[in-house]
Amino acid sequence: MKKILFIATLFILCIGLCCLNCYPDNDLWARLIAGAHIVEKLSVLKYDFLSYTKTHPWYDHEWGASVFFYLALKYFGHSGLIILKGLLAGITLFFCYKTVEIRKPQSTIPYNIAYFAIMFLVAYKNLGPTTRCLLFTCVFFSIFLYILELSRTGKKKQLFLLPFLMIIWSNIHGGCMSGIGLIGLYIVGEFLNKKSFKEYIYTLLGCLGALFINPYGFEYVKFLFFATTMKREMITEWRSSFIAKNMGLFIRYKLYLISMIFIQVAYLIKNKINYEKLDKTKLLIILAMTYLSVTHIRHHTFFIFAVGTLLYDEFYSLFNSLIAKIQDKFNIKNEDNIKTFILAKEVIIYFILLIISIPPILEKDKLIEITSTKYPRYAVEFVKINELKGNLLTSFNWGSYIAYKLYPHNLISMDGRYEEVYDPSLLVDINNFNMIKNNWDKILKEYKTDIMIIDAEYPIFDKLLNSKDWTLVFENNIAGVFVPTEKVKDKYIYPRTDDEYYNITLFNTDIKF
Repeated sequence: MKKILFIATLFILCIGLCCLNCYPDNDLWARLIAGAHIVEKLSVLKYDFLSYTKTHPWYDHEWGASVFFYLALKYFGHSGLIILKGLLAGITLFFCYKTVEIRKPQSTIPYNIAYFAIMFLVAYKNLGPTTRCLLFTCVFFSIFLYILELSRTGKKKQLFLLPFLMIIWSNIHGGCMSGIGLIGLYIVGEFLNKKSFKEYIYTLLGCLGALFINPYGFEYVKFLFFATTMKREMITEWRSSFIAKNMGLFIRYKLYLISMIFIQVAYLIKNKINYEKLDKTKLLIILAMTYLSVTHIRHHTFFIFAVGTLLYDEFYSLFNSLIAKIQDKFNIKNEDNIKTFILAKEVIIYFILLIISIPPILEKDKLIEITSTKYPRYAVEFVKINELKGNLLTSFNWGSYIAYKLYPHNLISMDGRYEEVYDPSLLVDINNFNMIKNNWDKILKEYKTDIMIIDAEYPIFDKLLNSKDWTLVFENNIAGVFVPTEKVKDKYIYPRTDDEYYNITLFNTDIKF
């Protein structure tokens, strides 16, 4: 009964918290466009049609996720996208729990809800505001970890499932490469443990072969390896959370990181575990996930889910040892009193989690909201109602939203698909333009630009205000619309400013397939 309550609460918690603070991710719009084409035309998009800048063949490593997004929105509306995120998070935590269970923790039961709730709360910010493709990778990564750990208990036949899962994973999200890396860690770790590792080599070869089963063929595999190794210093989530400007951010993750490192070190010292006794596979995974999460914000989730799972028993071994000392100090030895205290603690924890999670689920009208500070919604509406057609230059983060709302009347300069569609140097050119660096007007010289929606915080905004060639025709708190001076009209229609209108029409688009 307790096990069922634990699993049910785990999913209710994930879905409930995902119903709070719902606003769209920057890349969601391109996913919906791709998903609509796949479902309606039964074919994968292989070339970009949204941009006026130079593009290459579209290697959409997220095409499978796009189908889920589009179907969730089409049949279940806003609620579909919200609940999809909660379900994916719940499945991830479920397999984290199953991995703990097969490791047979000796210090406590494997389903302490508070431990997994903390994991989710720490990872919540990195999982994104609405469903992101990253969550599919979290699901598959947790399943891979579960099966790989299960194989170390002697049940190695299940390894044959991984190549088949890789076919699905690699067609849903390019994060499938983390699964390849995880198997590689098991090969090295089991070799160092002086245990059989040939099964993992065969599994790795099978998974590598599975990568070739995709709509793009060999070129897609080349792209995956290129994308995995390329640098993305200009994209925030690919930077470190420990650089100067991020030191005050991601506090929950940093506290969790410090706690997990402390737990591992303290456990090794307390139990006097030397090199021979050390589980090298487990240590390699912890070290690899620590390194990845320290160097890239995007990889925080791998550390949280993987290391949190693998150090479950170590945490409770130390925690229970501390509780035992407190009981001795205060001479608390009556087992009935201890059991009553534990039961009361469990009841309080479950009550708090359920009372927080259930009300948002029961809310009838769930809406993904778009605020006036998240996207240039007024500027986009201004362009649309005034029928300002043509090539539209904007920032990297807004491109996907603007394409979704304004295509086919406007083509964008670039969006978050980045290396999937564009040469990475284009982002440098756009950044130089926004920050007025180096050859800042290069993008204007190379491509005909008819309209600009410019972030008011960028230096280029003030420069354009003083330009004779461009005129500001609309401005609100975050963005301005610029058009060539010779094309300025005598009169413009100004957009509505009520939130309800923009939230209700959030997913309205003129894109048809």
